[in-house]
Amino acid sequence: MTKQVQYTVELTIAPGKIEEFRKMMQSFLEAIQSQEPDTNAFQIYLNEAESKAYLVEWFQHSEAVLAHFANVGPMLPELLAIAPITRFEVFGNLSKEAEEAVKALGATILPYHAGFIRE
Repeated sequence: MTKQVQYTVELTIAPGKIEEFRKMMQSFLEAIQSQEPDTNAFQIYLNEAESKAYLVEWFQHSEAVLAHFANVGPMLPELLAIAPITRFEVFGNLSKEAEEAVKALGATILPYHAGFIRE
């Protein structure tokens, strides 16, 4: 069984807020990259109309998820005011604390069943 946790978050960007969203995402990227060594990936994708953003995040373990929330949590209200979460799917087996943290944002949790990751 793997300890890794992955998730995808879909955000709907308010009309006229794409530039503000881009600036916020740059702040998130800088904070995550410099302060979260156990976050393996944080990627942002936009649809063609730039009305939806998709965040793909990979963590080494549940503790890294909790560290991520502690790090970026204070920035979330401002982000969610212009780009609310419309879908949040978590892949992996979480600690109770991490499960509570993601469920507070409406996440659907999909426990690990089987597979492999090449490195």
